Amino acid sequence: MANNKNRRALKRMKVRPAVLPTILDQSTFDKNIIDIILNTLYNNSHTDAMHLENEIYKPNNVNLSPKETERIWEILKASGWVTPVIGFGNSGKIEMTREGYQLMAQYGSYKSYLNALQAPQQQQTFIVPFQLGTGETEEPEVKNPSTPKRTKGKR
Repeated sequence: MANNKNRRALKRMKVRPAVLPTILDQSTFDKNIIDIILNTLYNNSHTDAMHLENEIYKPNNVNLSPKETERIWEILKASGWVTPVIGFGNSGKIEMTREGYQLMAQYGSYKSYLNALQAPQQQQTFIVPFQLGTGETEEPEVKNPSTPKRTKGKR
């Protein structure tokens, strides 16, 4: 019996390879959730406001803890792309702002917007209508052999 007890103790102490789900870092997680929210609001622009949990999270199979839900809510409010709807019966509803529609129309998704921000900017050539330099302006000397040069003197 002691032998059996020792075997069970050894089995408990052995390190088993843990099968952990793929854990996203906080930044990637936030980007994915915000992308889902903005895409859902943009694709359902025929409705004025949508309930965040019932009409956005549930259809997209997003399960968040109450703490995470509150944190995402605060991020969305601070972004300026989404605003909460105020009024009786509108608790938890959000609507997209003009800036949010502009972002989605220009980039198509939040992830595309972030990729555009991170992409190295191409060098742009600016055509400047004035000459940069010392600030002195000089008249260019024009030489035209067909017109005689006038000299000051007696007439």
